[in-house]
Amino acid sequence: MRLSAIQKDVLFVLFAIRTKGKAGPVPSMTLLGMINRGRSAEVFPSNFRTSCHTLVDNGLLGKYRDEQLNLGFSLTEAGAELGGQIYQARMEG
Repeated sequence: MRLSAIQKDVLFVLFAIRTKGKAGPVPSMTLLGMINRGRSAEVFPSNFRTSCHTLVDNGLLGKYRDEQLNLGFSLTEAGAELGGQIYQARMEG
């Protein structure tokens, strides 16, 4: 599977959060805000959601809803492995 820039950013941010000891689901709008803070051009919410759902379909993210039915995502083991590779490459580069 080829990853888009948005998908790589999602995996990177979720892995970075996990390295700080927080492994639970991250609300999707919080995640989108974190990604947009690190980019020069803003990611549109519809593109972000499509990217995340593709990652879910490919077994790299888990999808969750809280009591208010707000959407959140977390890394699967496969997603953590790939996210770790992206994280390592960006930290070295």
